Amino acid sequence: MKANEEMSISKRTHGNYQKYTNPNPVQQVLIRHFLHAVHDILVRVAPRRVLDVGCAEGFVSGHALSSLPHTHVIGVDVDTYALQRAGHLHPKLQRVVGDALHLPLADKSADLVLCTEVLEHIPAPEQALAELTRVARTYLLLSVPWEPWFRVANLLRLKNISRLGDDPEHVNHWTGRAFRRFVREFGHVEVHRVAFPWQIALIRLTAETRSFHILDQKGVSP
Repeated sequence: MKANEEMSISKRTHGNYQKYTNPNPVQQVLIRHFLHAVHDILVRVAPRRVLDVGCAEGFVSGHALSSLPHTHVIGVDVDTYALQRAGHLHPKLQRVVGDALHLPLADKSADLVLCTEVLEHIPAPEQALAELTRVARTYLLLSVPWEPWFRVANLLRLKNISRLGDDPEHVNHWTGRAFRRFVREFGHVEVHRVAFPWQIALIRLTAETRSFHILDQKGVSP
């Protein structure tokens, strides 16, 4: 891995840890609201095997473990330090080193693939979603910042003022409509909801979209 990639990953992981452990009461209310929304969707789907791609320290993975105690949860991240911390925080979490563009897992490895607060960091989100589709059997559960309200929330707390609230590590920005349009190319959008300042989508994969995107990722015309 290149030095600049390692630095980017380290910054994202640090930011992720700070986000979930920040004692600010408003921040904690937002996090609880987000996790409650994820919990509702997980319980509705009741997958037996979940893959959390870009799990970092495993805060969402750990929530999945508590929401579905009989579900096998696997956390994947490129940052070995974050995975080590995830192991201390969530001993039942199986951890795998890997990145969202090249997952070291077989096709249809999990009933549901979870990917929260990751796609906005990836310059090629279509390629990442194609790879998530490959390893998912039935569902993708995704979350990204809800723009422009994510930036508005940053401005209200005087964060990233010089960038008008935009996080310097975010390379993709989706409004609600734009995100629905983006993800529905990969399947049927069963749920799209806001947990301010994030948005969450549950996508049921179809045979047609799975075949198209996996073949397209391999450079083969369907």
